[in-house]
Amino acid sequence: MNWFVTESPRPAWIARRSYAPWLVIATVCFGAFMGQLDASIVTLAFPAMSDHFHANPEWISLSYLITLVALLVPMGRIADRLGRKIVYIYGFAVFTGASIACVYAPGFDALIAARVAQAVGAAMLQANSVALVITAVAPEQRRKALGVQAAAQAAGLAAGPLLGGYLTEHHGWQAVFAINVPIGLVAMIAGHYLLPRTKTKPEKGKPTWRVLPGLVGVLLAYAALFAPMTLLPFTMKQPLAHIGFTTAALPLGFAVAATLLCKPGIRTGVLITAIAVILPVPQVFQLVTAGVGLGIVAPACTKRVMAALPEASAGVGSGLVNVARGLGTALGVAVATALIHTFQ
Repeated sequence: MNWFVTESPRPAWIARRSYAPWLVIATVCFGAFMGQLDASIVTLAFPAMSDHFHANPEWISLSYLITLVALLVPMGRIADRLGRKIVYIYGFAVFTGASIACVYAPGFDALIAARVAQAVGAAMLQANSVALVITAVAPEQRRKALGVQAAAQAAGLAAGPLLGGYLTEHHGWQAVFAINVPIGLVAMIAGHYLLPRTKTKPEKGKPTWRVLPGLVGVLLAYAALFAPMTLLPFTMKQPLAHIGFTTAALPLGFAVAATLLCKPGIRTGVLITAIAVILPVPQVFQLVTAGVGLGIVAPACTKRVMAALPEASAGVGSGLVNVARGLGTALGVAVATALIHTFQ
């Protein structure tokens, strides 16, 4: 049974290619895209799920996020010791299976249980994502690679509201979970062939205080990203397709900045985000501009965190970054939900 917990190498003809590191990044982007697609696509289906189950929809997100945050660092440590590739591939398998369980959930409790299972798979993916990125490329390319990975997350966030509105309106809320299945199957195949063996010998010692400012920056960036995305479907009085288009503007700006704007620093990103709030322009342009600012802040803070840790602890660092992302997301959802209940 050693094959069950042993990482398989890439085919030699892939490993020899000069672009092999970027194939790793592309594979990681599957997980980044799928995780954030799932997190954002359900926001448009909240009203439909609430009507179907006659239950509070916020637990559909919060049960997922709480489980995810609790498991990220332990999963990162397991991946550092067991192997990041094998944990990543099994993460896709768990997430995909749990998505099927969400589709066929007979009741609200069963849906919450399936969401918790999804979060276990997502933790296995996210605890490895940043570690796989920074260990795949040369140090001088890490900021760009992290930007691409963050852009894939933002693309998932942008696609979520667009697809969520369409799928819920035409195929029911179950379709927002079913869409994960083909993505997960393709990602498992890609991971098997494109990811290298990654097991490393862990170094002793704990993360230093130098990671804290970066983690706080990541947390606040994701809170600012998710609060409007949760709030808009409940406050806008337009068709779901129009709401999805408007909501997608925020992560779209994030994706563009994360991919293309590698030079500006954290202060510049914060300034752009602050200016977006007071710009006298239509809401969709405000959201795009705020997304650009956040797309500068998040990858820069992530790079600062990972630079403070030894490479052998990259899984733990990746887990910490994603804890900050998850806490920020949960904070954004919680604040938006409180505002909805306060003013409705």
